[in-house]
Amino acid sequence: MDEKLRQSIALFKYSLIAPLLTETYCQSTAKGYLEEVCARRYTTPQGHEKEYAPETLKDWLRIYRKYGIDGLYPKQRSDKGNTRKLEDSVKDYIIAAKLRNTRRSAKSIYHELIAKGYIDYHKISLSTVQRFVSREALTSSKLEPVDRRAFEFESPNECWQSDISVGPYLIINGKKHKTYIIAILDDASRTIIHCEAFFEDNFISLLSVFKNAVAKRGIPKKLFVDNGKVYKSHQMQFICASIGTILCYARPYSPQSKGKIERWFRTLQDQWMNVIDWKDFSSLHELNDSLSNYVEDYYNRKYHSSIQAKPIDKFLAHIHSIKFISSKQELDCIFLYRITRKVKNDSTLSIQNFIFEVPLKYIGDTLQIRYDPTDMGKAFVFSEDNKLIDTIYPVKKVDNSKVIRSQNVKQVDFSCFGPN
Repeated sequence: MDEKLRQSIALFKYSLIAPLLTETYCQSTAKGYLEEVCARRYTTPQGHEKEYAPETLKDWLRIYRKYGIDGLYPKQRSDKGNTRKLEDSVKDYIIAAKLRNTRRSAKSIYHELIAKGYIDYHKISLSTVQRFVSREALTSSKLEPVDRRAFEFESPNECWQSDISVGPYLIINGKKHKTYIIAILDDASRTIIHCEAFFEDNFISLLSVFKNAVAKRGIPKKLFVDNGKVYKSHQMQFICASIGTILCYARPYSPQSKGKIERWFRTLQDQWMNVIDWKDFSSLHELNDSLSNYVEDYYNRKYHSSIQAKPIDKFLAHIHSIKFISSKQELDCIFLYRITRKVKNDSTLSIQNFIFEVPLKYIGDTLQIRYDPTDMGKAFVFSEDNKLIDTIYPVKKVDNSKVIRSQNVKQVDFSCFGPN
């Protein structure tokens, strides 16, 4: 079984027990949740249809509490998984197309998918799309209006919402640079947990914001995001699973689902972006100083009519019930990237275009590597049972050129120089 499938299985198990961990199930008791979950059939990451007994979920819960997400990995065995023809992005597009116009035929959507480059007509047939529409009950007679009721969580850190918006344009050394603002908002208190501007809206930027948010204001039970690629990363899912957070996705093409964070970005536009002079900033650091001052000294401390309080005051009123990561070392370990790499014959492997040197004993092996993408000075080798077994560093070719190889040292026989 390859590492990606093992990861998917671990995340699948976690998705079923996460409400038990965070006590966010809709039923009145945990027993009621187990009965409802175990009455359903699920498509496993291997592609099988399966039901689960309550005792199985209880066992997964016990293992998670003892070993964390690493304990939910299956033991190594042959990969029997089946791949699916339609990718998730294609399925999302079909569903959105039917929701916009319930009378649209599967055939018209199929040709639109081909025209826009979502699928290759040599690989995906019309019947595949038709079966998906039929199986998902996406016919005009079965589609129902989306239930969008106003909601609000009771306590801070029960649910965070996150989104990305375009920020100010900076002119640095005569060149114009686009910025992106990534923000995390607490649903109950409306507190901006953390907010930061970047030159790129990639996963490393998101990871920085999420890590700072957890370090400053604890662990959320849920993180509610859209279906953007940056949020659907396996790395993001593993980090959330490692700290006991449920990663929830809004309906595709439905920004209304995240109304609070969307509304906050409009407030940011009115109260900060439209007020500041973008030409005053000569670096991203200066822009972030201004943004942080607005968030922490103005917005979080200003009376909010929806909650009838200041966001930070409502958040701090529940500080006794908020869980924090116990140490910076543990936080850093949780937020490490997880990848697999095969060791080359020269006892090296590549991570983000950096060449790392590993002990000779690993030549030809496929290793589980964890690393901090913001600090490429070292990386860590973990065993299959997720224990740290080695620390590796970038290769120093000049230093290696001065190392005398044992196979190049010739033994000289001095016996002929002895007395006769």
